[in-house]
Amino acid sequence: MRCLVLLLLLTPLLQSGLQAQLTRAVEVRALPYERALEKLPVALTATVGFVEGGTTIFVQDETAGTHLHLKPARTDLKVGDQVRAEGETMAGLYLPGIAVTSLEVLGHGPSPAPVAASYDDLASGRYHYQRVVVEGIGRRLTQVDENRAVLRLMLGGRVLEVRVDAPPGTAPAVVDARLRITALAAGGINDRRQLVFPYLRVTGWEDVAVSEPARPLTGLAPVPVANLLRFGAPDEAAHRVRVRGVVLAAFQDGRVFVRDQPPESERPPEAEETVVRALGIHLITPAAMEPGEVIEAIGFPVMDRFSASLADAEIQSTGQPPVFAAEAAKPVNVTMAALADGERDSDLVTLSARLVNAFRTTDGYDLRMDAGEVSLRAVLPAAVAIQDLATGSLLRLTGICQVESSTDKGFRSRADRTVLLLRGPADLQVLQAPSWWTARRLAVALGIFGGIILLGLVWIGVLRRQVTGQAAALSAGVGQKAALEERQRIAREFHDTLEQELAGLNLRLDAALTRPLEEKARSLLDTSRQLVKRVQAEARNLVADLRSDPAATADLGEALRELAERVSLDDILAVQVNVEGAIPLLPTHAVHHLRMIAQEAVTNALKHAGARIITLGLSLGDGLLRLTIIDDGRGVEESQTQGKPGHFGCMGIRERARKIGAEVAWKSREGGGTCVEVLFKLDEA
Repeated sequence: MRCLVLLLLLTPLLQSGLQAQLTRAVEVRALPYERALEKLPVALTATVGFVEGGTTIFVQDETAGTHLHLKPARTDLKVGDQVRAEGETMAGLYLPGIAVTSLEVLGHGPSPAPVAASYDDLASGRYHYQRVVVEGIGRRLTQVDENRAVLRLMLGGRVLEVRVDAPPGTAPAVVDARLRITALAAGGINDRRQLVFPYLRVTGWEDVAVSEPARPLTGLAPVPVANLLRFGAPDEAAHRVRVRGVVLAAFQDGRVFVRDQPPESERPPEAEETVVRALGIHLITPAAMEPGEVIEAIGFPVMDRFSASLADAEIQSTGQPPVFAAEAAKPVNVTMAALADGERDSDLVTLSARLVNAFRTTDGYDLRMDAGEVSLRAVLPAAVAIQDLATGSLLRLTGICQVESSTDKGFRSRADRTVLLLRGPADLQVLQAPSWWTARRLAVALGIFGGIILLGLVWIGVLRRQVTGQAAALSAGVGQKAALEERQRIAREFHDTLEQELAGLNLRLDAALTRPLEEKARSLLDTSRQLVKRVQAEARNLVADLRSDPAATADLGEALRELAERVSLDDILAVQVNVEGAIPLLPTHAVHHLRMIAQEAVTNALKHAGARIITLGLSLGDGLLRLTIIDDGRGVEESQTQGKPGHFGCMGIRERARKIGAEVAWKSREGGGTCVEVLFKLDEA
């Protein structure tokens, strides 16, 4: 019982020990995010270093700096006020702060002592929300509104933004001057509590001291572009320089590109003239200029993506006539491969390339070019309208070459990606339209050719049925002479219509193959041409059969040899002919049907049995002519030859056999393969 009473008496003391007040700024600043959310008690005595609208006060003590948040706002606080703040911890956007419940002004004294800081110190957040002092070169002063300005400061090779809560008209001469600035370290914070970029906050111009004034502009002599940012340059890279050049291009966003234009007295002899160096200039205020104008620019030399450029620059007229300007502003004729070394970075060039793709973007037109193994991106400003460009067109492009990225190789940097900035529609010229044979048109043409071939095959079938009907009618009582005349009439019609159309189609396919085509398109056209030739050959055979005298005879062995030579395919199908004994001549109609039976059997063996070797055999015995078609394929059962929907090969073989009084049978061979056997009675001939 005594222990329980003692524990109850000690609990408030223990809680008071766990919730002890924080009394130093560094203790608040060092809190983790989760601990700052616990609203720990704070009692802090510090000095005001910066006031933001009366609701946010930045203070410092001898340990560090932090921020106070007041509700309601206080308008009586000034930099240098000594205050005592009581309240609770809060997480803040970047580092913990104090939500104030009571604030007492203890007196007024000097501002908190600043600490010297570098750009890296500011970027790391080490002195965030504390007073710092920095030294650098003023780059540009921009007015935000009548009571605020932004000063761009070159600090340790980096540009830092200084936000000044004072009118720019009251500022000292800060551009190109060495400045010592006392300010509050701040920065942009994202939703992940990360410092995106640092900047400084300054209450007034009294915190911006000029330690070294800017050099007079009249004393700046023009510097050759080739000497900018080189080792051993006489001037500091942080200060402004003057360059003279001929305008190559001027864009609406303030980018200007020039070539060196020395005075006439300083121009080297033509034989000694070196490669002209070009330069990109970023103007503070865009200015309208025409190619060929001679100008002088004053700005700060900086390293761009691959070569030197001028930043925060202003244009000044030279007051001299543009001597040699027209010649100096001409584009340099180059190849796409020659741009890879970066020697023509920021220069005006012209080249030919084939268009791969073109599309509209928010910045303008984006063209993707190709020249062999090298690719290039060309950009045309959005304000310019161009005609529709067909993919595959050969274009002549003129524009500013800019290196977008580079790769280090050993101790050398090499350009590996460039973009061509076109100035207007005159910089884009179509030299050659793309080939008429596009993929879509080729597909349509092949579809038309296929339809014609299909109609031709249907026509052949219809004519054969007509011939069969006429032959049946003639055998029923029409004279042999009338039958021969009718066969010849049909042969003439067949020759003068379908065969002529097939010949014309073959000529068109031959002409199409002479045009420049992709490999796939050429293969499709060549296959179509071979198919048309095959249909032509069949048509000629049919005409020959129609014109032949029914009483005439033909050599079946020779017909089979011609068939074997025509259907044999290198490395795919070998067709052999084996004739045993002396085979008599047969009527032409019998030879025609037996040859067509052999051809259909060969086709079936290749398509359905996967045969590679086929033997056509002829032999005599017991008054019968025996025709065999033997293959090494997968074999076939007799039931499989009865025909399936859409398959009429075996049915056609049976019909032809019946027309000449022959018998046909399919037999599977031992070890695989099929033997088609046709027995033809010689007395039927």
